[in-house]
Amino acid sequence: MAIIHPSFPSTGLLGPGFYRERDVLERLADGLPAGYELFHNVDWSSSVEGRQQVGEIDIAVVSPAGHLLLVEVKSGALEEGESGLSKRYANRAQALDVGHQQRRYHSAILSRLADEGLRQVRVGTLLVLPDHRVASSSVAHQPERVVDADAYPGLCQRVCELMPQDLPPSGTRERLLDFLSNRFAVLPDVSSHTGQIERASTALSSGLATWVPAIDHESGLFVIEATAGSGKTQLALALMRQAHRDGQRCAYVCFNRTLADHMIRIAPPSAQIMTFHEVCVEHARRQGVEPDFARRGVYEELAASLVAATPTMTPRWDLLILDETQDFEPDWVQAMANLLKAGGRAYLMGDAQQRLYSREGFELEQAVRIRCMDNFRSPRKVADAINLLGLSDKPVVPRSAFAGQLPGFRDYPATPGRALAAVEACVRDLQAEGFKPEQIVVLTYGRSGSELLGQEQIAGLSTRRFTGRYDAAGNPLWIDGQILVETLYRFKGQSAPAVILCEIDFEQVSEVERRKLFVGMTRAQVRLECVLSERAARGLLAV
Repeated sequence: MAIIHPSFPSTGLLGPGFYRERDVLERLADGLPAGYELFHNVDWSSSVEGRQQVGEIDIAVVSPAGHLLLVEVKSGALEEGESGLSKRYANRAQALDVGHQQRRYHSAILSRLADEGLRQVRVGTLLVLPDHRVASSSVAHQPERVVDADAYPGLCQRVCELMPQDLPPSGTRERLLDFLSNRFAVLPDVSSHTGQIERASTALSSGLATWVPAIDHESGLFVIEATAGSGKTQLALALMRQAHRDGQRCAYVCFNRTLADHMIRIAPPSAQIMTFHEVCVEHARRQGVEPDFARRGVYEELAASLVAATPTMTPRWDLLILDETQDFEPDWVQAMANLLKAGGRAYLMGDAQQRLYSREGFELEQAVRIRCMDNFRSPRKVADAINLLGLSDKPVVPRSAFAGQLPGFRDYPATPGRALAAVEACVRDLQAEGFKPEQIVVLTYGRSGSELLGQEQIAGLSTRRFTGRYDAAGNPLWIDGQILVETLYRFKGQSAPAVILCEIDFEQVSEVERRKLFVGMTRAQVRLECVLSERAARGLLAV
């Protein structure tokens, strides 16, 4: 059986000519003996007298000896005239002369092979007409180099007969395969590939944003329990955009400040976006109280004050979106719901598997509950690893269009500087693969005692990191740099093409550790590298 480069997609909006070419390719793959290799849809380019010529070869067959046969497939009806066979296309004014087309790309390929020092490769042509019977011979086409509908069952035998048996110099076949693969295969760079994955994931994960807003219920309360990468952010954006179009007052309230900052950049300007504790601070200031943020327990007092006040406050929002509700106390949720206008709608989005704080669950009477375990963000092999490690109570359903790679795991001894060295090795490897610094995020597993958070440079790249301070307007202050270094806790709700989850350290995989690993591993869109201590590695092996 022959090898196909690259493999055909199994689905898609494809024309009838494509399917006929695939039939021919599959017949060749099944019928040719081992040692043959097939390249399909080979783009070629050549320059003749200063003019660039381009085209496409349907199938290029490489024999075990290292010679080449260029196969042209013409499906459907053809016209036979004095000059030979021609094919009429809807987008061309004149019929295409098949013989001229073959001679043109045969000459171009010979020229290109000569330029590459592969003159010893013998190149032949074959015209395959699976839907057409040749009624008469033609001077433009040698009969043995035409396979029509009658001869189609013997296609593979004809290919073998046309292939020269002499052996070119050693290494020629390998160089020919490299030439076809490297020169003609369309291989996107990492940035392009990442963009395609992000667009595909966004399109696939639009389900929640499409059908959840269509659900109507008299309570106006909707609880969405959805796993990481299921499309909750898209749902929130769709709801806010519709509220903006309808002139409704809308609030998006989450737990993490970094997530709120991210949503501010992409949400409609009319939406009020803040963390729960910012709502608490705003309430205190409306009461004429300026919080002392240096005082211990100030945030607990602010939250208690808001919770006590909301039952008597005037409702203000037509649409309320609570995100990261797994990190909310039950009375916080109720306090926010108290600020919803009569006839308004509230969408409470969370994921119990991402609960990193000790919180009790909440119940809202009459709320519609929606559950979704589909993950469209994580590469399928990363989702498989999450399930294999048992990091989720219910198995995550891998839905990404990208299979990706299994997560990398690198352990380090408990010696100062070894975690940093392992992370720097990961960064260099990712850069060598084509990832840009801005596509890589270094996530530290813990919050205290981190070697990474204070580093000015990692692998020669300046680090972008949070200072821990805010300006007078409450905006976070950052040190600018090339590569982002963040904590797992602050990066919740966000994602990046390449994630290095580092400084993973624990004795055994407790429930809290499972959730932290789940959150960290589901941040990666394309590549995930895990840097963990030797004892954490032993703990994972014991799972």
